[in-house]
Amino acid sequence: MGPSKPQENWRLLSPISDSGDANMTLDSALLKSASSIDFIPTLRFFRFHPPALTVGRFQDLAEIDFDACRKKGIQVARRPTGGKGILHLDDFTYSVVLPARSDLPENVLEAYAVLSRGIILALQSLGLDTILATSGNATYKKAGGACFAATTGADIKYQGRKICGSAQLRRHGALLQHGTILLEDRSRMFFELMSFKNDNLKEQARKEYEAAYIPLRTAGFNGSWEDLAHAFQQGFSKAFNIQWLP
Repeated sequence: MGPSKPQENWRLLSPISDSGDANMTLDSALLKSASSIDFIPTLRFFRFHPPALTVGRFQDLAEIDFDACRKKGIQVARRPTGGKGILHLDDFTYSVVLPARSDLPENVLEAYAVLSRGIILALQSLGLDTILATSGNATYKKAGGACFAATTGADIKYQGRKICGSAQLRRHGALLQHGTILLEDRSRMFFELMSFKNDNLKEQARKEYEAAYIPLRTAGFNGSWEDLAHAFQQGFSKAFNIQWLP
């Protein structure tokens, strides 16, 4: 057996519930701060209030039905990372920000593989055996504007279906990765917020979406949001031998 990994000092921010714009602005600000040599690796968990539809950095906004979003009180916010649309209604979202001095691989897929250890251990503690998808390049052909219908090398899957989707952004060597686990099946509401040329295409996309992902409740998790947050903290602690700073 080799030497144990030395302890790392991290900080865990208090969970917050804020608007989509505020949450994305905070993640961007943390990433900017992480270019400093004294930045402490940071993990946080958050909710969205009011409910929000976040879209990927390069996503075409024509895929979003803004009138439907306004009528349902759903804020639309642009993420600093890539990917497609996610409805944040009753979900669990995390972000981790690491400074340039971290020993994370420069290769994107390899970096996903390293950080996925904490998520996989968290879900394992809840009785869910998950794996990191082995696909290479991201595939959005069937996504229809939906992040959880897309296939990427950052997907964590349970019984062949995506249970956690994540995305990364690097700036000056620092890294932001954030991701989401959907607790409930809100697929019908989500697709009411998306724009399609006709109802047949929308229905086809919704069925493909429902086949591609699995909500945490459907997978058998009956705990609370706080239980999931605790599992994530413990999963990252175990994966990276973390000492949490006060």
